Amino acid sequence: MASALELAVVRVFKSAGNIAGSGFLVSPQYILTCAHVVAFTTEGISSKQEEKPTQIIEIDFPVLEIGKKLKTEVAFWCPLKTDENIQDIAVLKLLNPDQLPERAEPINLILTGNESLWGHRFRALGFPEKGSNGEWATGILRGRVGKGRIQVEDIKETGLRLEKGFSGTAIWDEQLQGVVGMAVTEDGKRPEAKVAFITPTDLLLKVGDLAQVCQVNGRIQKAIAIFQNYFKSLEKEIRYAYYQSLPQNSIPLSSGKSLSEFPESPTEMIQNLENYELLDKFIGYLFLHLKDLKHSPELHSQLTQWLKFYLKDEPENFLNPLKKERAIKEQQRTEAGEKEPCLLVGIFEQSSSLVVRAWLIKDAQKYTPVQIESCHLLTDQDNFCINEKGILINKTAIYSGKSPQNLSELLQLIFAQASSLCQCNVKKIQLFLPYRLIDRERKSIDQWSIDDSVPEHLKTIWGVECEVAVRFSERLKLPENSDIYVNKSRTKWQALTGKPRKQAIDILHLSDWGSPKKLFKQINSDDVVAVRLKEVLQASKQQSIMETFYYAGIPVALWIRSEAESLMCNGELDKICQSCCWNELPKSIRNQRYEAWEKESDTHIGHLSLLWDDFNLVPPAQQLGMSKP
Repeated sequence: MASALELAVVRVFKSAGNIAGSGFLVSPQYILTCAHVVAFTTEGISSKQEEKPTQIIEIDFPVLEIGKKLKTEVAFWCPLKTDENIQDIAVLKLLNPDQLPERAEPINLILTGNESLWGHRFRALGFPEKGSNGEWATGILRGRVGKGRIQVEDIKETGLRLEKGFSGTAIWDEQLQGVVGMAVTEDGKRPEAKVAFITPTDLLLKVGDLAQVCQVNGRIQKAIAIFQNYFKSLEKEIRYAYYQSLPQNSIPLSSGKSLSEFPESPTEMIQNLENYELLDKFIGYLFLHLKDLKHSPELHSQLTQWLKFYLKDEPENFLNPLKKERAIKEQQRTEAGEKEPCLLVGIFEQSSSLVVRAWLIKDAQKYTPVQIESCHLLTDQDNFCINEKGILINKTAIYSGKSPQNLSELLQLIFAQASSLCQCNVKKIQLFLPYRLIDRERKSIDQWSIDDSVPEHLKTIWGVECEVAVRFSERLKLPENSDIYVNKSRTKWQALTGKPRKQAIDILHLSDWGSPKKLFKQINSDDVVAVRLKEVLQASKQQSIMETFYYAGIPVALWIRSEAESLMCNGELDKICQSCCWNELPKSIRNQRYEAWEKESDTHIGHLSLLWDDFNLVPPAQQLGMSKP
């Protein structure tokens, strides 16, 4: 597929048939080039003459129809001068625009204003003496210099720079995805410097009526440039706004994909949205979402500028209806009953063994512990006993017609039954453990295989497929058996839920380990409702730290396990905590585990553990003392 440059760039011919320079199509009838290129076409023309030349000048589109020459005349003329910015510009008008090659397209010009282009990569198609069929030059845009021009530079050791034969061609900005200027002159006195100069589009568009007839926008290119820096780091927020902006019906794309498939790059995303007149809505939704989250002020500021510059109306007049539309969508989503099933697995100390119990909450979003019918007991009370290594003690225990040998196999069977009951895959798993056993074994539950029956290279793990969190089984008690420590953690959880829009970085108290007493003093206060550890949790300190969390009433805690001890723990957790609100931590951590799972090295951020004692996600009191019916 030809690029935008190839569909627009032309060769400008001398009267004798040789090539004088380049130009590019900017409207169905206008071609931009340099005055000095026009002067090269005929001996009777001077690039400095005041009067507009009247000679016929021939051009062709070498990539599209080489050899088919079209006749033009000079429509606007800005001769070469020493004391003016708008100079050395010629606008050619096609005498027979109906003879344009079928695929020829005017190229998009970008207004950059005072925006710096420093460091942007560019490419250009020109026609030097030894490459008259066309050759490409690439380089880097630098800053503005005298006469309003912009300096460009070739930093490569090989390949072409802008030289004679490129004069008059379009300079395509790779980052902004459009033309930011026209090549004017090279530094002929210092060829070793590989420096040249371009006239920016801002000046070109002041000639004649170009501003009215050219394809000038920049909204697409500006949006692409903005999202280049945030597409990966803020993928969750961008995904939210993207899907909010889409219509209900799926739209097929010419690529064979659907608009409902999340794009692979910011360029693909912006262009798809613009093609279906959804770009404004997407940026509006993201603007509102970031404002609600009080997140990423730099991106929020750039979106503000984009909306002010490119919307025909005042931003507030556009955003207010969007707020109402968003509220209606959220209400409809709630009424539609989109469910969020959650699997609770409890391991409780009983005599010299551990008892396993499991419950399925069919919709965690609407569930309360008084709804007996909404929580399904999946195991018999005393049928599944394990030792501290997770091996089933009762070898005759049967679940769904099979005999699991260990906790991992039992969990796979429970998960399959839970998914069957709710007719969808369960995406939340919460494991209740005695605090002395949390992360005691090297392999945490989020690293367990989700299905041992599939080939090794196709296996996935719980932490990749589900939001996995651990909880203290000591806190799962009947109301009459609650103690001051359970009540304290419940109070701290309630304080947390009153701050749904707070960033995780602002909620999670950064704690270090000196001794159990020192840590307890740091986190026992009622003001400390969530904790993240500065250092990787070493196995030797595991029980003391979990015990401290329990007695300090901490319902939410985040730490990195010893498998990732070579990581800069604090810095990695900072990235996670800065990227989301505290109540989105389970989803954010699941995403981190997913990305880390693809890495070959086992020392990675995927070795995260999350304590998440949500007192709304507990079995009804009646089921805590019941066997499976």
